[in-house]
Amino acid sequence: WLEGEHESQPEPRQRRARWTATAAGHIHEHFHPHNTRMREWAALGASERLVDNLARLGYDRPSVAQSNSFAPIAAGENVLLADDHGAGKTLALVAPLVQKLWDWEEEFGRTGPGEVRALIIVPTNDLAQQILDLAREVARRSIRASVATGGHSWRTQCERLAGGLDLLVGTMGRVYAHLHPREPMAPSFDVRSLRAVAVDEACSLYQGRAPSWLVHETQARWHDSRNELLQELPLALWGSLLAELEGGCSKVMLTSALPDGVEEQIRSDLGASLVASISKGLHRTRAGVTVTLVDCSSAVASDTSIFDAKLSELRGALARSRHALVLCSTAASCERLERALRSPPEGRGPEGRGEEPHPTVLLFHGSQTPKARAAALKAFRKPAPNWWETAAAERTGAAPARVLLATGRSARGLDLSRGGFAEASGADRALDAVVLFDFAPDAKAYLSRVGFALRGSGATQRAANVTALAIGAQLPFAKALLARDARGNTQEVRDLRGEAEQRGVERPSRRRGRAEKEEGW
Repeated sequence: WLEGEHESQPEPRQRRARWTATAAGHIHEHFHPHNTRMREWAALGASERLVDNLARLGYDRPSVAQSNSFAPIAAGENVLLADDHGAGKTLALVAPLVQKLWDWEEEFGRTGPGEVRALIIVPTNDLAQQILDLAREVARRSIRASVATGGHSWRTQCERLAGGLDLLVGTMGRVYAHLHPREPMAPSFDVRSLRAVAVDEACSLYQGRAPSWLVHETQARWHDSRNELLQELPLALWGSLLAELEGGCSKVMLTSALPDGVEEQIRSDLGASLVASISKGLHRTRAGVTVTLVDCSSAVASDTSIFDAKLSELRGALARSRHALVLCSTAASCERLERALRSPPEGRGPEGRGEEPHPTVLLFHGSQTPKARAAALKAFRKPAPNWWETAAAERTGAAPARVLLATGRSARGLDLSRGGFAEASGADRALDAVVLFDFAPDAKAYLSRVGFALRGSGATQRAANVTALAIGAQLPFAKALLARDARGNTQEVRDLRGEAEQRGVERPSRRRGRAEKEEGW
């Protein structure tokens, strides 16, 4: 289909073949678009206090995902919320949870020492910090909340948990360590005090499902936190945590994908009373998102020439962008690309007046320290231009692009629109370009990366332009994905670990630094 739609040859000025497809989405989106607010917050059961707080943050009305899940989460039911990227799932969890925390404090009083009332488990340190910030904003600092991840001080976490918390946001490994520390240390908090537990990016947790015998073995060794095998299998730890929870504790699972067997496993873990809110647009690129696929194959079969071909296309995309996200597969690819973008293109000298300034390049990957990642994220989201951008604008007459180079794994779940860049700069979207420098290894990763085009886009904001760079054996797979998008078909989301190398897709190295190991679950 895609070949038939693009039979004409590329224009002479274009060096490489390219194909463009606009996602049709699900037919349901044309009648009830995600940006159309279905109901009022008050009609869903939100208190006047919560409605006022949400309005101050710009959330005047709930999205479809928030409308469907607010009541069951606020009622303390077990909920599975599955919707596409950028649908507002995080706020769908945080808003009713904050209201429950207020109700619990009014009914039972202040949280006691060593108690935690609500726990949110996330895969990365940066996502944990983002959810913590959102919860504090929604509650207007009226709740005691903290994080428990490898990127923050262990002693500080223990001190805050000892005083009691309303909300704890953490990775599975660090939460496990607090519940079952090495002897002779006592647990940092009592697991029986939990009244609500939620998991964000649940599909990633269940993708590597541990066998039942390993879960039972984990339960038998629950006291041994030094077992490296168990530390590398967070799902086994999740199974043990479920067994420790009190019967009245509610569970909420948020996910943007449901690969084969994952929904059944979640239903098995959460019980028959599970309330499932599964979007009809799941596993589809949302309607209106345009993806341009560029063939970067080179006649010279060398890694350097392929990189240069990709770099040339990337520079062209950034020339039309002010706020761009570039996604790579590995930290090494991000760092190599950063060095290339900081140097002028071949044949050009230093910047001069009238010439296009170099982009402001920021790195964001798991091999960095948490502090460095936080600084890059803050600089990228910052509304006002920094001194470098101001100087470049005065020298060249145009402000440079602000570019975030990130790995797909590190950036998952992040809302890059937080910080108000679009509003402060007068732009009609939070991101104006998303570039897949390394093409996605499977359909699940493709949907996740293309989903950044709509993250944080409100009713008045457009989706970012998506450019996907592919080479050689990746092209048939990439064309098939675009064709399904244009038809509005679902993508086949399943575990394709064994097939990625057959398509020539670069897989992230499993030999990571200590910082990257700590950030995953």
